[in-house]
Amino acid sequence: MRPALSPLLSLSFVILCAAQTPVTAQYEGLPGVALYQNGYLLSWDNPKFSQVTVYGRDTQAAYSLAEHRDGTFNAAWAVDSDGVAAVAYNTRETWEGRLDLLDLTGKLTRTINTGSYIPRHVVFAPDHTIWTVGFLDRGLDFNVLHHYARTGEELGQALLWSQIASEHNSYTALQSIHGGRWLYAANDRIGFLSQSHYGHSTWIEVSFSGVLLGKYDLGTGQQLSYRPVAMTAAGTLYAAIYNEKGFEGYAVLDRPSDAWRTIAASPEGKIIGSDGKNVVFCQRDGATTFLQFVPSASLRFDGPQEGATGPASASIQ
Repeated sequence: MRPALSPLLSLSFVILCAAQTPVTAQYEGLPGVALYQNGYLLSWDNPKFSQVTVYGRDTQAAYSLAEHRDGTFNAAWAVDSDGVAAVAYNTRETWEGRLDLLDLTGKLTRTINTGSYIPRHVVFAPDHTIWTVGFLDRGLDFNVLHHYARTGEELGQALLWSQIASEHNSYTALQSIHGGRWLYAANDRIGFLSQSHYGHSTWIEVSFSGVLLGKYDLGTGQQLSYRPVAMTAAGTLYAAIYNEKGFEGYAVLDRPSDAWRTIAASPEGKIIGSDGKNVVFCQRDGATTFLQFVPSASLRFDGPQEGATGPASASIQ
């Protein structure tokens, strides 16, 4: 049976506006929501989310691409350090998935057909291979993670759905999000968000060899919750804090104590990604968007909070 819920959620936030911190990169005329990956910036035309624009390392727009075309629907984007992009698609009529690889000009260079496995999230690992999180359109257990070479070869699969399953089916738990990112890769692990429980989500980490490293409760949306927004090369996970009043700042996952540590002081703006061990903060002043690259080690923390539960697997780096 095919799922009846919408396959995509819209992330309808707008980049916070301010310009009070040192500038290290400057962009003009971004259409809306922005994400930073491996030296490249992706921007969607919020609130329509009808197209995405890729900006190069020179901060200039390289190309734009419609989100929906030829009967296919874009689920997620990733950009590698050399500018090669991977876009996850699915066709609703045949319910099949694929990955398109694009060059620096947006030209299609390769298509990786994934069949009945529907990739909903995609990321490049440090070795330039591609990892996806997705679901299978039939009632069998399956591997959530698939691993591909940029040549199109499938390198492996990992993490049975039965290892992380809960109240929601896999389609609902692993659905994608417009203008957002729920899958990250560090030097030693992959991390992704699963909406596996009613009312709250879970952060899941897996080694590159396929070993489940930990599952962490991200809290409830109506009370205290955490929404991952960046993971550095060293594996430090940053999340936005939300409570009944709305956005309340940022925190870092302290894995050994199964808790979150609030960032006590940080630049103005919104975290939109990472660059090596730096956290990327974004601010907007009129039509100009500024990025600041802040060393992870320079951010100070308050004491741990409640909100994350699961096995310890690493320390804050």
